[in-house]
Amino acid sequence: MSVLRDADCHLHVLAIANDRDFYRKIPVGIVAALLPNPARLFRLRAAIRGRHAVEACTDWAAVMRLCEEQPVHLAVLDVFASGGMSLEPLRQLKRRFPRLSTVVYVDASAERAHDLFDAGRSGVDGLIVADRDDDPRAMAVILDQAEARGVAAQLRSAMGQWRPLVRDAVLIAVTRAHERLTTDTVTRTLSVSRRILARQLADASLPTPQRLLTWGRLIVAGHLLEDTERSADGVAYALHFPSGSAFRNTCQRYLKATPSEIRAHGGAAWVISRFLNPASHEGMVDDEHDEVAA
Repeated sequence: MSVLRDADCHLHVLAIANDRDFYRKIPVGIVAALLPNPARLFRLRAAIRGRHAVEACTDWAAVMRLCEEQPVHLAVLDVFASGGMSLEPLRQLKRRFPRLSTVVYVDASAERAHDLFDAGRSGVDGLIVADRDDDPRAMAVILDQAEARGVAAQLRSAMGQWRPLVRDAVLIAVTRAHERLTTDTVTRTLSVSRRILARQLADASLPTPQRLLTWGRLIVAGHLLEDTERSADGVAYALHFPSGSAFRNTCQRYLKATPSEIRAHGGAAWVISRFLNPASHEGMVDDEHDEVAA
């Protein structure tokens, strides 16, 4: 089984090599990897596709040191690397670098179920189960979602002022921005009617449910645009906008800015500041453009 999985990873790497844009991509960020298993480190690099440099770390101290010295934005960790589960180093890492996105990559057995639950309570942004989730393409989706959850953490200061329903709706819009969400999906997930959700969002001076989904995509788009090697068309594709022009039109309509201006203003942090400003939602009504974007 292991041989077959490694062969499959090699096929993915060959496919990547045939990507005409691949060799023009320059790593612009650092991913810290505490993965003693060489095959898993290989799969992680295949999933990253050269967009960021993957730095292998031998222990938790090396992870901490790398985060202190380099622009690490994501850490992929085997919390059992030292034998038993190590959560205290994970907690220290999250306290020291609160904006760092963390993904746990481990074997999952019945004996480890409670340990993984505890890991989730420690603020982990994603979970990759070995031999189930670690096809490079599937891993890439999990890593993108984990980064989106890291972006959502930037909203934490505002969340304390919101009702639980509003908080959960905003988190869904941001953390699942890579999915083709609809307002029906959100209301079913939250087990509420659209009318109730719309009223509570309005009470919090936030946009309608339909427009909230577009804002969720724009917040994550702002984060992706912080990577100077990402094109607007690439961001549009990652977030399921119909086209690059549709994405640019949405940026202009919501933010009065181009993708390059969003990047220059500071990316996600700037988009979030506009999202939290009630003036950004005044006079805006749902129309077919919101339906396309969502």
